[in-house]
Amino acid sequence: MSLAELPTRRVEAWKYSDLRQAVGDQAHVVRDGRDIIERLAPETQRLSVSAGERKFFVERMDDDAHMDARAYEWDVAEGGELVRVVIQTGADLPLAIARVRLAAGAKLRQFVLAEGARLARIETHVSVEGEGAEIVLNGAYMCGAGRHADLTSVIEHKVAGCTTEQVIKGVALKGGRGVFQGKIVVAAHAQKTDARQHHHGLLLEDGAEVFAKPELMIHADDVQCAHGNAMGGLDESALFYMRARGIPEAEARALLIEAFLAEAIPSDLPGELHKELLTHIRTWLTNAPSASTGVAAEAEVRS
Repeated sequence: MSLAELPTRRVEAWKYSDLRQAVGDQAHVVRDGRDIIERLAPETQRLSVSAGERKFFVERMDDDAHMDARAYEWDVAEGGELVRVVIQTGADLPLAIARVRLAAGAKLRQFVLAEGARLARIETHVSVEGEGAEIVLNGAYMCGAGRHADLTSVIEHKVAGCTTEQVIKGVALKGGRGVFQGKIVVAAHAQKTDARQHHHGLLLEDGAEVFAKPELMIHADDVQCAHGNAMGGLDESALFYMRARGIPEAEARALLIEAFLAEAIPSDLPGELHKELLTHIRTWLTNAPSASTGVAAEAEVRS
């Protein structure tokens, strides 16, 4: 593999995540494919959901090997439903790309929980090809010092009468970097599309970084589409309210951060999985004590 094949921050889609620098002088096999992550993955797993079928897929990216690259292609047939949950905890180079095609009336429910790594990037590309398809594409990231989490998605509405809801929430400590890049494209003939995309980031300490680039590209005129991006520190009025009722400051901060992140977790996940996701959040807060005791300060915010 030539280093020249790896994207740097000069590549628009990788402007916040320098893969070439992260890989360094490590040699990897690159195969044919449409995307660099797909080319780095050992294979592309091609999976399908039959008409009217519901599939539940939990993916744990916990390998601390130098690079853990994965590629998937999903076809969801008419009336089928794919529920996908990704839990990323591996500390070095976890990379994943999933391409999902949705037929008429198909549904995609996805949630990504990323703890970041030296460089972690999870990409999702959705092609909406049948009327009445529904998408919920949520995620949460938690980046401590030296951790980098990049959640990137592209959703293409190619037909009329489909919906997308996307909520991404994240927190970063000093030396941590969170990235969200989300693009929703509505074709000229995809009338009656309802697409909403929101990112919320918390910078918990001076020196934390969050980069966000939500995008809407709308070529139709009869749609309901909106996107938003908000970043800042903890709500001091909420913190004051909790402390006024006898809750210690460290505990109050941890509770606020947990509640903030938990809002992105879909409520209809199985109870045990929902509990596991909350446990990951609580464990992260326990192992990053400055997140619950430090005072949110002015930090670098770029969007």
